[in-house]
Amino acid sequence: MIDKAQMDMAKGLWEQAKAAAMQGHQAWDMVLQSQKTMLNSMRGLGAPYAMAADQFEKLMQFQAEQYKATLAQMEKMSEEYAKLLEKGMKR
Repeated sequence: MIDKAQMDMAKGLWEQAKAAAMQGHQAWDMVLQSQKTMLNSMRGLGAPYAMAADQFEKLMQFQAEQYKATLAQMEKMSEEYAKLLEKGMKR
């Protein structure tokens, strides 16, 4: 049987995963919103399009890595939750 402490731990893990997902999504949204501003700014300063595109590509790569890390953390939390459920069912 799953006890209250295990349920509280599972809830805490879920809340952490949810918060991480929300942060990842908000950061991704900021990157997309900044795309136009960054490209327009660089072009306005006379930077060639290729340079502006390269800078944006670097920004997107960084954000993609952050998003993947968030998903990995969510997967880890899901695995911990599954272990708790399995442990609770064996009792």
